[in-house]
Amino acid sequence: MKASLSLILLSVLLVSCNSPKVFTDYASDVDFDEYKNFAFYAIENSGLSQLDEDRVYITIQDTLTAKGFKEKLIPDFKVNFYAEVFNRTSNSNFGIGIGGYNGGIGGTVSPQNTKRSIALTVEFADGLTNDLFWQGVVEANFNENLKGKEREEFFRILVGKVLEKYPPEK
Repeated sequence: MKASLSLILLSVLLVSCNSPKVFTDYASDVDFDEYKNFAFYAIENSGLSQLDEDRVYITIQDTLTAKGFKEKLIPDFKVNFYAEVFNRTSNSNFGIGIGGYNGGIGGTVSPQNTKRSIALTVEFADGLTNDLFWQGVVEANFNENLKGKEREEFFRILVGKVLEKYPPEK
């Protein structure tokens, strides 16, 4: 019970503090109703550790299955994913000024804040032609010190956010 409560609190904290940003694009001439089953491309250079790669793979698989898609050897569409971890620098400006007719005192504080971020990209391509027809990218702050269940939950949230946008609304 205590572990479940901790995991729920962590999830809320990750979502509220992290506020992932999702960006999607798709081919406008595609009939998304035609795509009912999927398979994964062979994963090469995903930018993730093997454990994180497995977490993302399983979460995409579970999410698509929950949406009614079936995994098949010869699919209607193929899934690819990759990630980039990078530093994001943000500037905060704070200024104080006191002045009069003949003089003044002033100052500015500009601390730089560097955070690790991750951009996870999920792509769907036609199973026959390999033409890309949908792409989603989710960006979020990334605490690389997360371990085990916390890290698994982090990737579950990222994948869930990006796949909320699939299929696109007509």
